[in-house]
Amino acid sequence: MTIEAVVFDLDNTLVSSDLNFKQLRVELCCPEDKDLLLHVDEQSCEHEKSRLNALILKHELDDARVSNTMEGAVDLLRWLRRKGIRSGIVTRNCRQAATAKLKAHNLNVQELITREDFPAKPDPSSLHYLMDKWRIPRQRILYVGDHHYDILTAKNAGCKSCFISNNGVSQNSFDADLFYSSLKGLLDYLEQL
Repeated sequence: MTIEAVVFDLDNTLVSSDLNFKQLRVELCCPEDKDLLLHVDEQSCEHEKSRLNALILKHELDDARVSNTMEGAVDLLRWLRRKGIRSGIVTRNCRQAATAKLKAHNLNVQELITREDFPAKPDPSSLHYLMDKWRIPRQRILYVGDHHYDILTAKNAGCKSCFISNNGVSQNSFDADLFYSSLKGLLDYLEQL
């Protein structure tokens, strides 16, 4: 496998996240089986949509203040830079919260894409944009994340996927091409290529 770019999810992939989605669903009056961002987008009243987006922003900024760097994130990003491998982030977070997390932990990538830039994951538009911008074929881009949306995003774009379980007991990798318990495991693998 030849990798020319690694694109990451942000929350619980590069930095920790303790967003209380159950509480957020209550505050947004969002049914359990519905995607939160889709629920907000479907609001017909612009005032209500703005109110719900403000609630999400508050939760995301609160989460940014208490986040930590995930195991192996700093070393992996440094290694990618040294090897000349492009790096980016595609997140369902808003830009303000994502930027706050990156600054707080001194994490640097070449491209940050948030839900304001393209339709939210698992829509593959953000990865298609990076393929075009970087002129890298889809099969040479690895998308790394901890959620089934991440693996679906990679699959929808035709990219390779890597599931990070964060040392969890679940082996549910959602048919990812690669599976590791932490970013350190992924770094060990990439160093062997």
